Amino acid sequence: MAATTLLTSEQYLAMPDEFDQSGNRIKDELIGGEIVKVPLPSRIHDLIKNQINQLLIFYLHDRPELNFKSLVEIGTGISKLDVFVPDVSLIARDRLGGEDRIFQGAPDLAIEIVSPSDTARHVKRKVDAYLEGGSKSFWVVYPDAKSVEVHSIGSTREFKSDQKIEDLLLPGFSAPVASFFELI
Repeated sequence: MAATTLLTSEQYLAMPDEFDQSGNRIKDELIGGEIVKVPLPSRIHDLIKNQINQLLIFYLHDRPELNFKSLVEIGTGISKLDVFVPDVSLIARDRLGGEDRIFQGAPDLAIEIVSPSDTARHVKRKVDAYLEGGSKSFWVVYPDAKSVEVHSIGSTREFKSDQKIEDLLLPGFSAPVASFFELI
């Protein structure tokens, strides 16, 4: 069996975008040097993503001293072999300058909502890449289980139902996990 050639982030970003027959850009990510096609998210996925973003925006509005900007689906160059598009990111405002095609570096906080097409191997790679790349925290949201794993260097905690997310990066953040799934 032939070995797969891994791409670097630089090679990946130099490739032209692909479009489907309707002219829509085909979304993909570079995970461990491998291009992974990402299907369109479900409506539920998008509603959860926007709900989390809205909760973070409300939280950050009352805490301007934290100096974070909440962003949805910003391309991020994490490492030499990883280019991701997290569902939601918090990035310090002073890191957002520049004219690069994508944000270079890991978000301070990255949030991924697991889709049926995600593999455990890819989720694990993302956890490791974000934390090794400089993210202080990485949340993995599991819609089916209605739970959230909060990963930081040396720590993984799971929150469910009425438990409130705790993250040292967000002092005083008090949204219960259940609020992430209140979609209407």
